[in-house]
Amino acid sequence: MKKFIRNIGDKVVVVQAEHELKMQVESLFRIFETIEREKWTDGFSIQIGWSNFIVSVKNEEYYILSPDYSGNPFEDYTEDLTLSLWAQLEQVHFLRKLNMKNGEGVSFRDKVVVAKNILEVDSIYLQRSGGAERGDSGWYIGPVHEEDDTEELEAFYVYQLLKIRPSLIQVLALPYEYMVIFERDQVKAVLNERDEDILSGGRNDTN
Repeated sequence: MKKFIRNIGDKVVVVQAEHELKMQVESLFRIFETIEREKWTDGFSIQIGWSNFIVSVKNEEYYILSPDYSGNPFEDYTEDLTLSLWAQLEQVHFLRKLNMKNGEGVSFRDKVVVAKNILEVDSIYLQRSGGAERGDSGWYIGPVHEEDDTEELEAFYVYQLLKIRPSLIQVLALPYEYMVIFERDQVKAVLNERDEDILSGGRNDTN
């Protein structure tokens, strides 16, 4: 893990993450440069993409923290922003592969509805429906093959997919009425609201 330091106004701001995420760290610094200085207080929180980022003042340095997705992100925070920035990168990168400038936001605390035990199945689809209540991502995950289907449902928080099946994280910023078909960790198709497969040239190397 690398410590990145930036002077923003009269404040020394510290971000820690894996070196490979340098560009994402720079983007985060640029966002914090736009925040009004009077908001720079201990505990200040801002939602950026799927994650929250929190200011923690320590020895006159301003550390940027994120929820700890390896533990309980509703109560615990970490100085290591690797997971938060990695998930953000995956979602932005996937939208760009589809030549989409904007998707539909999702939060780590949103719920995903899943056919029971379906995350253990190789062939699955994810479908996002509009009109979801607050706290509901709109995503449903079900089986491609009828023999894997079940009437029982369960729900997970978005962040829990990081442990269970992290390859799914990349598609969660797609708009409502989209569907994605996975074969294990590979995206096989992306269907838009008109049921058109927009995965360029049938490419299936997305991971």
